[in-house]
Amino acid sequence: MPDACRHQRTRLIAEDDATTYVECLDCGELFESAELDRKSQPAPGFEEDLSDA
Repeated sequence: MPDACRHQRTRLIAEDDATTYVECLDCGELFESAELDRKSQPAPGFEEDLSDA
């Protein structure tokens, strides 16, 4: 199975007051630039462990 594209090379497709749309130059996926920002940030985790339960 191929590795998931990291969308490192993008180009601007369209932009309005609220949203910017980009295209990945490697895989061709179109998405909102805010999605790229969320994907590049680590997923939020819990600051607690099971011993606190």
